[in-house]
Amino acid sequence: MMIRSGVSRWTMLHFGLAVAALLAAQVLFVLGYSDPVSGLRAPATLIGVHLLTIGWLSLLMLGALHQFVPVITNTRLYSQRLPLYSLISIVAGLAAMLAGFLALGGSMHFTAAWLPIGGSLVLTGFVLAAINLWATLRGVRPLPLPAGFVAFGLGFLLLTGLIGLGFALAFALPRPPGWLLALSAEGLSLHVAAGLGGWFTLTVMGVSYRLLSMFMLAPDEPHRSTYAALILTVTGLAVLIAAGMSGVWIGTASGWGTSIGAALAALGALFYFVDIVRFYRARSRRHLELNSVTAAASLTLVALALVAGALAATLGTLDRDAAAIGYLFVFGGLTGLGLGQLYKVVPFLTWLEIFGPKLGKGPVPRVQDLVNERRAAPWFALYLVMALLAAGSIALGHALAWRVTVALQLAATALIVIELWRARHPDPNARPAPVRPPGMPAPRSESAALAATPSRQRSTT
Repeated sequence: MMIRSGVSRWTMLHFGLAVAALLAAQVLFVLGYSDPVSGLRAPATLIGVHLLTIGWLSLLMLGALHQFVPVITNTRLYSQRLPLYSLISIVAGLAAMLAGFLALGGSMHFTAAWLPIGGSLVLTGFVLAAINLWATLRGVRPLPLPAGFVAFGLGFLLLTGLIGLGFALAFALPRPPGWLLALSAEGLSLHVAAGLGGWFTLTVMGVSYRLLSMFMLAPDEPHRSTYAALILTVTGLAVLIAAGMSGVWIGTASGWGTSIGAALAALGALFYFVDIVRFYRARSRRHLELNSVTAAASLTLVALALVAGALAATLGTLDRDAAAIGYLFVFGGLTGLGLGQLYKVVPFLTWLEIFGPKLGKGPVPRVQDLVNERRAAPWFALYLVMALLAAGSIALGHALAWRVTVALQLAATALIVIELWRARHPDPNARPAPVRPPGMPAPRSESAALAATPSRQRSTT
């Protein structure tokens, strides 16, 4: 596939700010300031949650989409300026929202008026990003199926922002209208469904269809299951949210609509996982790189969270278990997947910027020469295992165990970020590392040279 898009000017800035928000949220969790064990609606917990959902995941995905939507469609991004304007609006809006949450928590330095101000700025940033990406997709015919997931995901992003702005107005207005009060009282599940189910899940599905097939050299022709995944997931989420809205504002019974919508979306997710398993089985690259291994582990945690959610809904314990399931889904699945793909995307984009122009002018390193998978793999393993244990600690109500596991997650994240920093700042004069087939012994001269090298110096080669 010919790539005419180049490197998006603002993608790395999105990634950097996203990682900073992730680390900030984890620090708040470790310090006990944001504590999902005590409840998701507490203002301090909402600070950590929105650092994750807006600051980390949304900025990460928007940064990735500004790079990969042009790649998926083999075209150019509609505007290279709109991503910057969108980023400024989202970051400023998030800061204002955090000030509003501090006011709700009792801080005398801020007022709740910052909530709708921040929500409006965040929504404006989302709109600018959606316009830019939709304009990029508009003239592409036929539209690649992964881009269809992204297009619908952007629609759910705007819906999530609108519902969140409604919450902010209900908190800030002295006499909010009845429909806003009803939304703030009963609309949290709709906010979560549109954000986690629509925006995050659909976007991850669309991007992973392209990236996993590309990185593993797997056939990427859409199957019937791929179309079923898109249609069923979008339809199910739309039915679920419409039923919930009718229950909030009209007062009509929405139980059947909610159940049908959830069942359709779950079936769509099942077809998606069938396709992902097919990618891993049909891949041409037999040796999996670290990003593909972490993707498999992270998507397994996503599937586990979805199964746990379905069981909790069936048993009537969803309200009690929502924090643990959400933590597993967001921290274990989505965040693990995001960090794993950054470990491939950051060196890939860095290679394009630094070494791409040198092709044909002399030897250049491979993308894999910019990373050290053996050094980084334990940190990803630690992160994913601690995410699973942290979710279990929330489910059991063990606050101390949860903070210990989150502290270990923070340490693993920091070490992964260091690996990303190393990949982003390679030696511009680096040359390709020698490549030997697995199992082939080193040449005699190379073995003798290594044996003569002091152990401390040898560890850096």
